[in-house]
Amino acid sequence: MALTRKQQRLRLEIEKIASNVSMDHWNIEQYEPEGRTTFLELMKDKLVRGEVISRYTLIDEFLTAIICNYYFRRQPKNQSFRRLWKTKQFKIFVHYIMDETHLLKKLAIVHAIEEVPRDVSSAIARINDVRNALAHSFFPENRRRYESDKKVMYLGLHIFTLEGVAAFQDDFQLADNYLMKRAYGVSWVE
Repeated sequence: MALTRKQQRLRLEIEKIASNVSMDHWNIEQYEPEGRTTFLELMKDKLVRGEVISRYTLIDEFLTAIICNYYFRRQPKNQSFRRLWKTKQFKIFVHYIMDETHLLKKLAIVHAIEEVPRDVSSAIARINDVRNALAHSFFPENRRRYESDKKVMYLGLHIFTLEGVAAFQDDFQLADNYLMKRAYGVSWVE
């Protein structure tokens, strides 16, 4: 099936953005030959970091939704927060408490509300650890915890490999399925 006009515009915009931020791997032959390897390595780094940080952010969002559901009794549970965002009480709660609370503290609150399975909380803790390394260090392989391997390891695999990303994705799917069901009453996999 052909792309709609909007989809064609979006694809073109994405290609232009990717080119602008040096993520246009399909044009690597247009780069200076002596810089191609470095650019490809940087592209891979950006892809992995982007995936880790966006998935971490989604987990944080789910934890926030579960906590807000507990304190604000959103009804029905699968309805959006649109009505609550119009209230001062909800805005203050989210802006000054949830926005200032780190992910593992949110996980502890969610666990206090109702127990989180150990495999899910362990996966979230691993995701938090690797996200912190990638988000707070330009050279995360130099952090103390990765010193012996000189690589950012995830479940014994280098995160900047297909296997490492796959292991990360497995953990994310475990957390995503559980948290989405708790936050919104649905999951991608039943």
